[in-house]
Amino acid sequence: MNAERSVPDGAARELYLRLVGEGGEFTTDGLSPEELPLLEQLSSVGLVTAISDRSWTVASPRAVGERLREDLRTSGLELFERARELPAALAELTDAYDRSSRPSTGAVAIRQSDVHTYTQRVVQQLAQDCTREILVMQPGGARPAYMLPQAGKDARETASRGLFLHVIYQPGARTDPGTAAYAAYATSLGHRIRILDEDFRRVMVFDRKVAVVAGYGDPAIASFIEDPVLVEVVVETFERDWARAERVHWDEPEAISDGPLVELLARGLTQRAIATRLGLSERTVAAQIARLRERYDARTLFQLGWQMQGGAAE
Repeated sequence: MNAERSVPDGAARELYLRLVGEGGEFTTDGLSPEELPLLEQLSSVGLVTAISDRSWTVASPRAVGERLREDLRTSGLELFERARELPAALAELTDAYDRSSRPSTGAVAIRQSDVHTYTQRVVQQLAQDCTREILVMQPGGARPAYMLPQAGKDARETASRGLFLHVIYQPGARTDPGTAAYAAYATSLGHRIRILDEDFRRVMVFDRKVAVVAGYGDPAIASFIEDPVLVEVVVETFERDWARAERVHWDEPEAISDGPLVELLARGLTQRAIATRLGLSERTVAAQIARLRERYDARTLFQLGWQMQGGAAE
């Protein structure tokens, strides 16, 4: 890639600024035929990214600038001075993007968002700008299967940048095959993932500078904390939980303990309710229940729970 030619100018720059000013997310239906080649130019640089066939979103010029700087560095000493000029060349675009995605908080230490697409875009930018580590507390046990392929790619990409994850999961992650396989892969790259058998809120901390905390009563609401003192409080809480969390050999799958199932089955909970309580996928719980039904020759879930309790008491 010719980094000098990659910095947009003229009409392409004006199109980017307009798209940022309109919220950052757009469709090709809203562009004129003359603007489509400009969109292609922005896309080739990485300043816009396709979400679907026709939906697009703007990307961080800061991340683009850093990538181009690295390209220039590898070109030799002759190009080194040009590399230093790239952040300034993208300064106008970066300022516009920051005003759209992360408005200046001024004296405000915490700001909230209840718009999922906005929250997702800000978190993606924080991850792009991160240079050292991301701390994550991820409740809920098993991760959704559709998210795991992308999670694996993200783990590889962050490791390639020298950036590492410290993640705390709940016990259901240990017994879900897909989540355990992802964790085994991520830890093989140098990331660290532990298990904590307690209730906790979803938290992400980027370079110990910005914390993102799920809201009370509604996990869709996210609070962005940038005050250094408050961020340090979140980090200290994470480190205490991390010290208590269990170290796991993710390449050694572990069966679900029968103990928690006994109480829940005896109480007459459904298979889905049990999966939710234990933080497991319903498929994992179904396989475990099928094995226990065969062992105890039980026809219903309640009968299985009753027989298991009776057997444990004898």
